[in-house]
Amino acid sequence: MSRLRGMTLTRMCAPYALWALHFLAIYSLQGLACARQLGRERVAGLEIMTWTMWGLTAVILAAIAWQAWRAGQIRRALLASDDAGRADHARRLFMVVLCLLGAAISALGVVFTASPLAMLQTCA
Repeated sequence: MSRLRGMTLTRMCAPYALWALHFLAIYSLQGLACARQLGRERVAGLEIMTWTMWGLTAVILAAIAWQAWRAGQIRRALLASDDAGRADHARRLFMVVLCLLGAAISALGVVFTASPLAMLQTCA
């Protein structure tokens, strides 16, 4: 029963917050690289700042995937319980579905935000 209570408004909004954090961090790091020449040295063909932004993107995508996995666990537990028809049960199931959809949209947004890293130089 404790697994069913794991769906909170904070957990539901976490993928969107991670997406916003990624957006802010990527563009801040890009600004620092261009304005202060921070991390412009090349290592293995790419600038250190580019490696940093790729690493940050990977970490954020992993965090979003973990949020989706947790929401999937809660969804399976909710579907296995026989509280069908109760308003609280339906509300939790709705929140889980919103969290899963939010994770998908957030992951797409993170990939879209990071796509210039693959196509452009750091300060192009």
